[in-house]
Amino acid sequence: MAGEGGNRELKIDETLRKLEEITKHLEEEDLPLEDALSLFEEGIALAAKIKTELDQAKLKIQQVIEKAKDVFSLKDFDLQ
Repeated sequence: MAGEGGNRELKIDETLRKLEEITKHLEEEDLPLEDALSLFEEGIALAAKIKTELDQAKLKIQQVIEKAKDVFSLKDFDLQ
């Protein structure tokens, strides 16, 4: 299970790197319009992929927190 999260993080990191590369290319002044449109489209697809991955991670975290509420409880800690 821990490896599964590691792979997801790696995928997100790789996708973010690709998105950063696309952003750098789009900032080039001499980039032909057709190339810019293609890169823009690819960037939007990558951003959507990242959002999906982050939404799934958020849901997983919420599920883990809900399960933990049944196992753990907060109590006042008396140092005396």
